[in-house]
Amino acid sequence: MNETVLFYHLFHHSTIGQAVVNKDLEMIYANRQLFQSLHSGIRDVKGLSFGKVFHCAELGYNNTRCGEMENCKQCGIRKCVKQILINEIVPDHVVRYSFYQEYLNTNKWLQVNGTQVRWVDEKFAALTFVDITDLQQRISDLQTKVNLDNATGTMNKASLISELRQLTETDCENSNFTVCMIDFDHFKALNDRYGHLMGDKVLEVFSDISRSHVRKNDLIGRYGGEEFIFIFFDTDQNQSLQILRRIHNELEDYFAGSVEIPVTFSAGVVHVEKLKGVLLYTDLLVDVDKMLYRAKKRGRGRAMSSMGETLFRRYEA
Repeated sequence: MNETVLFYHLFHHSTIGQAVVNKDLEMIYANRQLFQSLHSGIRDVKGLSFGKVFHCAELGYNNTRCGEMENCKQCGIRKCVKQILINEIVPDHVVRYSFYQEYLNTNKWLQVNGTQVRWVDEKFAALTFVDITDLQQRISDLQTKVNLDNATGTMNKASLISELRQLTETDCENSNFTVCMIDFDHFKALNDRYGHLMGDKVLEVFSDISRSHVRKNDLIGRYGGEEFIFIFFDTDQNQSLQILRRIHNELEDYFAGSVEIPVTFSAGVVHVEKLKGVLLYTDLLVDVDKMLYRAKKRGRGRAMSSMGETLFRRYEA
């Protein structure tokens, strides 16, 4: 076996996906592993574009070539090839590649690196592809867990503050959101009488009920102890208060008859609209905490906002 045949076999039988392309992402070669990784049937690729061979979702099933679509400039593989042909060798790139598999859109995360290859007077990019989709998903899952409160599955304090900081300390003239801080009434008495397992149950049920009433883009998190914060987007005070009332009433109904101490909460509500300039998130938290304190002072089981008092409770102790 001569040297050329040996290298050809090593290329095609490598356990890492490999390809050689020109500056226009036209294919020169691709090995078996790359076809398997991107769920494409093995075929002659010479002269075809990378996206056409591997069913790029951006290109669809038409005759468009790589680089001709509006979003092609954002293609991670194209950027990698361009850098290789300029710098000869580049470090790892992590690229999300979207492609069609049996008429369904599939996403894979690929670690791409490569080197420049010269043949006669033309330069090519020799690429290697490692499928890191599972690893990327595990990283994403871990990042999600880091931002969640373990006991309730809602956002934790750190992630809440991060969101509030971004909302308030960024110059945005179209801000329109409502912040609500809630605190359970007589929670210590509930724990002392029925035990901490009952307290945990209240927090769990409250979190489940709350998630069923808020929209996908709204936020809810545990600020500390039995305090929670809601952030409702494009929602005024009245709409926010109605959501809180429904959550409160469903929670109160859930525990009515099973405990003698009513399970209720009080709330402070502050609306921010068309924010001009910068508002410190700490100032916003102080304002909403003051509203919560006023609600507690007036008898609990209610909310306070700039609209005044809103009563939640329906049952007497």
